[in-house]
Amino acid sequence: MLAKTVRVSKLTIVNTAAVQPLRKGNETIGPFRRFVVNTLVVWPMLGLYMVINHHQPPPTHTVTMPSWVPFLPEFLPISIGLMLITWFLPVAICERARFIACLRANVCAWLLVAPWWILTPTVMPRPPMIDGLWAESFRLLVAVDQPYNVMPCAHGVGPVVASWFVGRERPAWRWPLIAVLLATLPSIALVWQHRPIDILLGTVAAGIGIALGEWFYSPAKQRMQPAAIP
Repeated sequence: MLAKTVRVSKLTIVNTAAVQPLRKGNETIGPFRRFVVNTLVVWPMLGLYMVINHHQPPPTHTVTMPSWVPFLPEFLPISIGLMLITWFLPVAICERARFIACLRANVCAWLLVAPWWILTPTVMPRPPMIDGLWAESFRLLVAVDQPYNVMPCAHGVGPVVASWFVGRERPAWRWPLIAVLLATLPSIALVWQHRPIDILLGTVAAGIGIALGEWFYSPAKQRMQPAAIP
């Protein structure tokens, strides 16, 4: 009886030791902390974009919007809303390792895009100032975001990266998030901030960032696996 009790105790100790790494690796981060950390990542990137946008010499490479893309300023709130997705959506990622992978992916993708604004600066003439309901909002956009840093587009990078990692953790959200991206990403072109090709290049950068984020995430997941029980 004593020997059986000892064997059970040893098995319990082994099982407990095996589960501990899983619990440690799978630990979650509170929503407020996730919000603060993501804010400390997202807003410096936006600030650096503004520094490049306002303090570089006027670009000499002029690009034009394809004639088949209409100018629809009423899509401006949707275009701005994409930045809110970048800011708030990653807060829905509870698992610590996946949340960090999302941040890494976003930073990596952004670093793939940003150097091109300096190495090959571009400008795209915007349409004439409009009158009507969205006139003042469009004037504010022109004042804050000069028509520089056109290629590639970083506007959709954050939403694509965040949607991927949130969808990985919350499978029920995947198709709704895909629908949101398909409905909102075109707004960037419809308000003439970037051309469709610029948005596509930014999405490619987001895909590379996601691949790197998943590469960082895989070793973390391996560390979470319980040790083999002899």
